[in-house]
Amino acid sequence: MMKTGHRQARALGPCERYSSSRHALGFYKCVINTCRYTVPTSGVQGQSVYEVFERALASVVLDIPSLRVGIKDEETSSPYFVFLSAINLHFHLEYHEVSKDLDVELIQKLEHQHDQYFPDISSRPPWKVIIVSTPHPANGVLTFDVIFAVHHSIADGRSTAAFHTKLLNELTCPSVRPIQLSDHVLSLPPSQQLSPPLEEAVAFKQSWGFVLGTLFRELGPAWLSRPSKAIPWTGKLITPEPFQTNLRLIVVPAEVAPSVLAICRQHGTTLTPLLHSLVLASIAKLVPAKDAQAFCSSTPIDLRPYISDHSPSGKPGALFGVLVTTQAHHFESHEIHGDRDEDDIWKTAVSLRGRMKKHLETVPKDDIISMLSWVTDWRKYWLSKIGKPRETTWEVSNIGSIHSIPGGSHLQPGWQIRRSIMSQGAMVAGAAIGVNVAGVAGGDICISLSWQEGIVETDLVEGMVLDLQRWLGQLGRGEKLAWK
Repeated sequence: MMKTGHRQARALGPCERYSSSRHALGFYKCVINTCRYTVPTSGVQGQSVYEVFERALASVVLDIPSLRVGIKDEETSSPYFVFLSAINLHFHLEYHEVSKDLDVELIQKLEHQHDQYFPDISSRPPWKVIIVSTPHPANGVLTFDVIFAVHHSIADGRSTAAFHTKLLNELTCPSVRPIQLSDHVLSLPPSQQLSPPLEEAVAFKQSWGFVLGTLFRELGPAWLSRPSKAIPWTGKLITPEPFQTNLRLIVVPAEVAPSVLAICRQHGTTLTPLLHSLVLASIAKLVPAKDAQAFCSSTPIDLRPYISDHSPSGKPGALFGVLVTTQAHHFESHEIHGDRDEDDIWKTAVSLRGRMKKHLETVPKDDIISMLSWVTDWRKYWLSKIGKPRETTWEVSNIGSIHSIPGGSHLQPGWQIRRSIMSQGAMVAGAAIGVNVAGVAGGDICISLSWQEGIVETDLVEGMVLDLQRWLGQLGRGEKLAWK
C-alpha cells in the first residue's frame, strides 16, 4: 500500500476557503473541462491508450504544483494545503470504452461526476481525469473525450483550459525529463512551491465606504436593508437536497462560429454580453410575467491581467489557480417585459458590454472578492442560506478558446483538440442556472447549461436550449432572429 508524506504548503486563502467550504458541505463539488482529442492510429502504435495518457499526465502533474497538493481540515475554518510525496495515478485516471453515442455517454458521465465528492483529499489531490472512447477508430483516427474534473479551491475555469493545453503538448512532444512512475505511483520532488492565494497576488484596494456598505448589506437588520430594486426571480429557495446535476449542451458549429463573433464585433460587443441578452430574452418569455418582475445574472471575471508577478512563461493565461472575481447585472421590469425584437437584443448586449468595461476600469479597487476575508465561518454562512432565495438567476462563465494543436501552429496531423466543453454542477447557493462557454480556435463553441434538480423546471431549461441554439444559428447564418 502506498504511503504519502504530508508537508504543510500554506493555508487556503479567503477565495479558496469559499470553495473548500462548499465542497465540504456538498454545495458545489467540482468544475470540469472536457476536451475531445483526436489522433491517427499511428500516433499510439504499440502502446495502450491508458499508458500514453498516464505518462503525459504524470509530466503535467510535475509541471503544475496545484495538482500535487491535498487539503487538510477542509471541514474546519482553517484548512490548509499539504504537499504529498507521491500520487497513485490509479485513483486519478480512468479509461472507458463505450459502444453507444459518445455525446450521450459524455453528458451522463459529466452529470455523475459533478455530483461526486473528492475522497480522502488530505492524502489524494482533489482532481480526476476520465477518458471516454469509442472502441474502433473512424477513418484511421481515434477519438477521446478527456474529462478533467477538479476541486474549485485549486483551479478555476481558465486553469482547466491551461491543463488541457499542457496535456496536449505532452501528448505531442513528450518531455525527456526523468519521471519516477512505477505501478501507477508517481514520486514527487521534495522541493515544491505553491503559488500564493489570490488575495496576495492581486493588490486589492478598499475604500471605507465600500467596506461599510458591503458589511451593512450583509449584516445589517433586514428592516434597514430594504432592496432599492425589484427582487429578482431566481427559481426555488435554496436547498441542498436533492444534490443532482442536470446538464444540456448547445454547440455552435465551427462553420458559423466566426460569423457569430464577427456580428458581435460589428455591434460593438462580445459573445458574453450577447449570451446574457439572449438568455434574458428566452427566460423572460418562459417564466410567467406575474412571477418575475426582475432577473439578476452574473459574470465571472478573470483577474490574471491584474497580477504583477506572472507565471515563468510570462503568459497570464498559463497561471493555474483560483483567480476570478464576479460582476452582477440586474434587469428591471421594463427590460424584460413587452414585445422585443432583434434591436432590443443588441441594445442590451451593448449596454452590458459598456457596464463590464466600466467595471473593469475600477478593478482591483472596491471589488467584492476582496471582502471574502470578513467571513470567518463559511460553514455557518452557507447553512444560514438554506430556505432563503438565491441572489442570481443565471451565470455566464466564458473561459475563451484554446488552440486545437500545440502552439497554434499548423503541424503535420497528430494529436489535436477538436472541442472544449466547460461545465459546472449544481450550485446549491449559487445561480439557479449555469451557462458555461468554451471554444477551440477555428472550431466549435460549446455552451453547457447546468442546474440543480428541482430548482428550476426542466422544461424551462430545455426551452432555453432550443431558443439559444436557434438564435445563435440564425445569427451565424446572417438571418433575422425568429422569436417563435
